[in-house]
Amino acid sequence: MSKSAPFWSVVAAVAWLNIGLGTVAAKMPELPAPNDASVTLVGSNMRINGINSTVQRFTTKDSIEDVLQFYHDEWSTPRGDEPGYTVTNVNPPWTVISRIEDGFLMTVQVQPASNGGSAGFLSLSRLPKGNRPPKLGEDFPTMRGSHTLNEVLSKDPGQSGRTMLLGNKHDIQSNVAFYRGRFKNDGWAFDMDRSVGGVTHVLALRKGRKTLNMVLTEVDKAGTKIIVNEVTHDIL
Repeated sequence: MSKSAPFWSVVAAVAWLNIGLGTVAAKMPELPAPNDASVTLVGSNMRINGINSTVQRFTTKDSIEDVLQFYHDEWSTPRGDEPGYTVTNVNPPWTVISRIEDGFLMTVQVQPASNGGSAGFLSLSRLPKGNRPPKLGEDFPTMRGSHTLNEVLSKDPGQSGRTMLLGNKHDIQSNVAFYRGRFKNDGWAFDMDRSVGGVTHVLALRKGRKTLNMVLTEVDKAGTKIIVNEVTHDIL
């Protein structure tokens, strides 16, 4: 899994921890980027584990210590009942900084870069109302006992996408047989159906305007993790 993968679960986890604050959404706050950082948009209409988010990627010549100091200076003062900010080390080398402001969660995830600077992600998410997490992975077939660990929904020009991480305690052969049979019965065409070393299996499928790529990996004989990438193309 890529080093950036923890970001998606961090955004959701921090948000659900803070739902109980009872914040009321007002004007969307500004999420500052580190000084002299180069910032590019990853997605302005993303839904990460049920939370609407805008995500940007940044790089800077500043060290991670300088980035942490920047946000300390920006956010150290609390606003009313809202906390100033928190710093969390999760899945090193990532450090996560978060702040609640006017019903929005601002999250900065940063790690050292090879050039002595640092790089990471900025996320601005509206905190959901209520206290019940949304159901993830709806309408996607799963074996009994499976769990959707992460789900990212995105909307880009000409297409929409969904990326998910699933897990269950069944072996990889049972999972492959389940999905092979299920998608064949549902009329999907298989562009790839291949085992890699006996512990990973790749499925690439298409049906109408949809394409589906799945990577199934056996995890130390304790079950199977499944990465799903689903894309639906708009009608031209």
